[in-house]
Amino acid sequence: MKHSLYIRVVAFMMILFVAAGLVSTVGMSDVAADELTTVDLDEINQDIDDVNNEIKKISLKDSTSASEATISTQKKTTGKQVVNYAKKFVGNPYKYGGTSLTKGADCSGFVMSVYKHFGYKLPHSSSEIATKGKKVSWSKKKPGDVICYYGHVAIYIGNNKIVHASNKKSGIKISNKANYRKVRCVRRIIK
Repeated sequence: MKHSLYIRVVAFMMILFVAAGLVSTVGMSDVAADELTTVDLDEINQDIDDVNNEIKKISLKDSTSASEATISTQKKTTGKQVVNYAKKFVGNPYKYGGTSLTKGADCSGFVMSVYKHFGYKLPHSSSEIATKGKKVSWSKKKPGDVICYYGHVAIYIGNNKIVHASNKKSGIKISNKANYRKVRCVRRIIK
């Protein structure tokens, strides 16, 4: 289908060249150009409409496959991949309101940006993140799950440890006790 669209676009361009009297630039004789400039404008308009319709069909197919690609990426993402990616930013700064994994992020900005890398869209709010994904019990948590506290979020990395944007003093770090403060809930973002 795309091949026929290209042929039609080239044909359309030739018609435009002819109609504009630019045929000599594409190597046609003046006699042929005079004969072709009398092409019915209704045919040209119909060709334009046909080309536009083909372009719309292809655009719709491309946007569908793009969203399917995002969905399939999300299905293939594992909690371990999320953890490994998040750990790359340990030692980087904490910045209130920030979302940059390298220049500074706050707790929700850190979680949001890590998951964004894998195609997930999360809000920049710890209380809102606590409503996303699927709620799981503390005993069922897995690496990659989000540990939600009151006013804070972190990513569980296993062995009762978390990676998070802690505070201005310590930045993005690993903490050895996932329940170091009262846990609100655990959310599984990965499908």
